[in-house]
Amino acid sequence: MKRPLRLFFALLRNELRLYQIRLGLAIAAIFAITLLAAFRFALPKDPALSAFTLFVPMVQLLANLELVLVAIAWESEAFAYRYYLASGMGLELLFWSKTAAAFATGIPLWLVIVLTTMLFFEEWPQNLVSLLLTVLPVQAALSPAGQLVAALAQHSTQKNFLAVVLFLPLGLPILIATAGRIDAIVSGMPSLRYDALLFAAALILLGAGHLLYAYLFEE
Repeated sequence: MKRPLRLFFALLRNELRLYQIRLGLAIAAIFAITLLAAFRFALPKDPALSAFTLFVPMVQLLANLELVLVAIAWESEAFAYRYYLASGMGLELLFWSKTAAAFATGIPLWLVIVLTTMLFFEEWPQNLVSLLLTVLPVQAALSPAGQLVAALAQHSTQKNFLAVVLFLPLGLPILIATAGRIDAIVSGMPSLRYDALLFAAALILLGAGHLLYAYLFEE
């Protein structure tokens, strides 16, 4: 039991180091801020609470897509496959370590997006803690989705195009559930049904990743 855990954390450290070397979080954060600025100056002065309801989950989804594209760049250079060969473990362990790295990277990204939205749109919801905690179910769903897309797209000659085509439809239900949860939070309404949708999506995608990642990665 100890050896798989040691290998998992070793793989996780390597994945996080690659995000750092490739400036994955920095690039995604700059992209997110630029996108929010474009939204801000294209809208009227007072967009009410639509900024949080729609733009925060939309930008988080697109920023995660940027992280997927960064990950595909080193997938195609066989970094992950070297880790797999060196570890001697199944590709399921690689999937979980890469998903955990994407999850950890997405948390500060969400913080940047929320704070930037409040700065640009001058909207400060009362339930800020609940809004920030939304990142947990959202990233729990987006992270395995990104890894499944990256594993599949790395085999294509049009990697980035295929990643966009696959990731956006896969992330659309997550986007809708996240927008619904944020709307419920800022309106002071119960968000349980949206939480259930997000956790169901996370469980389905994590299960699919555990079962299909090895096949997609090696296909």
